[in-house]
Amino acid sequence: MRGAAVSHNAVMNDVLTYLQTQLATFDEVPFNAVDSALLAQFCMARGEGIMPQVYRAQVSGEAASPKVRAGHGALGELRGLLGRLRGRVGERAGERAGLRAAKEGADVRADDPLAGPQGLGTAGTKAASMEKVAELSPAARRDRAEMTQDATAPLDPVRFADLMRAELFPTMLSGMHAAQMKQQLFWMAASPRFRDLLIYDHAAAFDEARDLQFAATTYVCPGHFAYVGFRGTDTTLTGWREDFNMAYQAPVEAQALAARYLAAVAADPRLPETLLVGGHSKGGNLAEYAALAAAPEVQGRIAHLYNHDGPGFKAGLFTATDYAPLAGRMTKQVPADSMVGILMESAMPTNVVQATGRGFEQHSVFHWVVEGADGAPGPRDAERARDAGEVRDADGMREAPRAFATLPELPERTQRRAEALDRWLASLDGSEREAMVNALFAALKAAGITDASQLFEGGREWAILRDGVMGTPAEDRTIMLNALRGLTRAFSDVTAERNSARRAEQRRAKGA
Repeated sequence: MRGAAVSHNAVMNDVLTYLQTQLATFDEVPFNAVDSALLAQFCMARGEGIMPQVYRAQVSGEAASPKVRAGHGALGELRGLLGRLRGRVGERAGERAGLRAAKEGADVRADDPLAGPQGLGTAGTKAASMEKVAELSPAARRDRAEMTQDATAPLDPVRFADLMRAELFPTMLSGMHAAQMKQQLFWMAASPRFRDLLIYDHAAAFDEARDLQFAATTYVCPGHFAYVGFRGTDTTLTGWREDFNMAYQAPVEAQALAARYLAAVAADPRLPETLLVGGHSKGGNLAEYAALAAAPEVQGRIAHLYNHDGPGFKAGLFTATDYAPLAGRMTKQVPADSMVGILMESAMPTNVVQATGRGFEQHSVFHWVVEGADGAPGPRDAERARDAGEVRDADGMREAPRAFATLPELPERTQRRAEALDRWLASLDGSEREAMVNALFAALKAAGITDASQLFEGGREWAILRDGVMGTPAEDRTIMLNALRGLTRAFSDVTAERNSARRAEQRRAKGA
């Protein structure tokens, strides 16, 4: 594992400080991994209905070039697929609303947010007041936004400043990091580095019945690059279920959509030739999958692939041959106390990022440490620039003053965790992994968990899971208890083996 040692004299800060203090444009300082992490994080903003949907401009046959017609076709096909998915969600929402109204002996109201598309107001207008939106559950707000996307999405690209409208915040900025993302939006709209980026080709799909949670957004720096970013896991149990499905299923629905999205966006004739692809958490996994599955001509346009603490893939899904076309143009970051990015297999070169907090707190890019936050440029040799994921001009001489502060390798405790998890997963076949995932989500349901954020309130996740397991049927309870025993045994075995190896090394050192 490669990673640059951090100078004790380096100025260290977080990504929001970077936004406030990095005043250089992309003309002046090349795109780097910190920029990627910020754009990947902003993919968590719900742009359904307020960001431009996948390209839907009309093409007049004779006047349009072959490239324009091809681009329109690819994006139109993706848009049609996403529309059908949203249509099925709308039908089920209407059915739920009808059943609820029948049970209550009342008519379905035209303004019911779950009454299907005909009952939806226009997102971001007076028809959907902040007060009304704030009363909706997170699931209802998501359904409302996604089901109105066709009607409300602008045709032309937007800038970050265009999103600085208070009436959009209740639906656009939600989840566990809503407050930090509001600050992020403000500083991106103000930053000379980010404010002129254009937002293109937003797409989203959510389907509980298919275990599907997906979104992607493309950010364009005119004349320079297009950054294709994928959303990470939201707080819905559907999103989390799809993550766990990766342990035994490939591709999951979101991975397949990610590959189609990248192919379609690459065909958009409005975009620059240079593509950057990235994501955080699940979004990092989707970015990696999409890039590896891309056609050779698309892979050739990818200047860099970024996976920010996203999980890998089930064993054998990709080989070294699949990664070879992107050699030297891909970087993965995991925090020192990583719990997500260390899961499953990936052949991407990995940097270990310094982060504040512990455990799952370090998963958030808002906790990642940025060095050189005083803005003073420093020397960057070629090897460090490559490891940091800096995208340079052809002369290779441009310098970037900022980078994530890194460690030479993962701490011992994280190495043990990664090895134990790998060993434990390897001990389970596909059917056993599926049964374990089914039992886990049965336990969450038994514990009354309806939103993943409930698991991280007050540090009670293990108590909640324990209570849920005890409330499941005997068969599910047995599966979960056996899985936990296997995981505990794997940790114990790895710890014992590492301790034994360390003692043997100490004895050899003394003998020498």
